[in-house]
Amino acid sequence: MTGAEKRRTARISQILDAAAHCFVEMGFHRAGMAKIAARAKMSPGHIYHYFESKEAIIAAIVDRESARAAERFAEFDAVDSTELASVMTERAVQSIAEKTDILQSVLNMEMLAECQRNPEIACIIHKHDRYVRDQLTHLIRDKLGLDLAEARTDMMMVQFSGLANRLLRNPDLDLQNMVVLMRQTMMAILSPTLGHEAK
Repeated sequence: MTGAEKRRTARISQILDAAAHCFVEMGFHRAGMAKIAARAKMSPGHIYHYFESKEAIIAAIVDRESARAAERFAEFDAVDSTELASVMTERAVQSIAEKTDILQSVLNMEMLAECQRNPEIACIIHKHDRYVRDQLTHLIRDKLGLDLAEARTDMMMVQFSGLANRLLRNPDLDLQNMVVLMRQTMMAILSPTLGHEAK
């Protein structure tokens, strides 16, 4: 990566971080490009050099999250199938600590709310959700050889979205004991006997 490319990447990251904070603090509609620019310590014209609209910024924020997810899925794909369930479980447990990031939880909620009003944002969010679900389903069905792969995937994702919701409603959530329950729940979802019990 050249020096110019590194500067561009750093600028884009600076804008996305500033926008995320503005969306959380003011809501999507009140966080105009001028406020995002002020938070990023840039001129509005500089922001428009990189992004033509707030929707484009949202798309970039989601794309950044998709890229991070792709790295995690690549790591899972490299794990031997006999160890995958344990590795996925421990990664899920680690994610509890990540979900304590209230900023990210509020940002996710703000974007979900905007989905109901803005079809363009809805399309962006749904595309990312479909990507994550497809990758998890592939791991569960093709690497672990389990049935009900899509249902298992959705239950796994319900845990994470529900945890973010609970953190917003109850900031004093007992995460230490949640770790124990998360591990048990994940192992149950990834158990070969689950499909037989459901039938």
